[in-house]
Amino acid sequence: MPVLRAIVRFVVTIAVVIYTLLDELVFPLVRPLLNWLGELRLFQRLGVLIASLPPYLVLLLLAVPFVVIEPAKVYALYLGATGHVVEGIILLLVAQVVSLLTCERIYHVGHAKLMQIGWFKRLMDWIFALRDKALAWAKSTALWRWAASLAKSVRAWVRQLFA
Repeated sequence: MPVLRAIVRFVVTIAVVIYTLLDELVFPLVRPLLNWLGELRLFQRLGVLIASLPPYLVLLLLAVPFVVIEPAKVYALYLGATGHVVEGIILLLVAQVVSLLTCERIYHVGHAKLMQIGWFKRLMDWIFALRDKALAWAKSTALWRWAASLAKSVRAWVRQLFA
């Protein structure tokens, strides 16, 4: 049992580190696009419309892109693990950007309505607590420190590239 626990911890740590690195690298690049889209009248109207919908309809709007995008991320990890690293990275980046443009936005504008659904609120509280615990544990590892250093170097390199 201790060996299995160590293997699971290692796999979870790798997954958390990869996901967090990807998020740290992609989100700053996508943030200006998200801000620009958020200022467009069409997206402001869509946000108001989503916020005015009943809670379960907001959940349905969130579920549809989520059900498509999240499995694509898992498939991207599978591609990388089976030797198709470039294809896996490209799919993961595209899925992450699409997720930020759809799921994150719908969740953000529909958050108040979604939190009215008792089981959904409890589920999200549990998921965020689990994420925070996994992230705290991952941040205590040498692998995390190495990955954080790498991410900092890549961000600096990208800033220099665009400067």
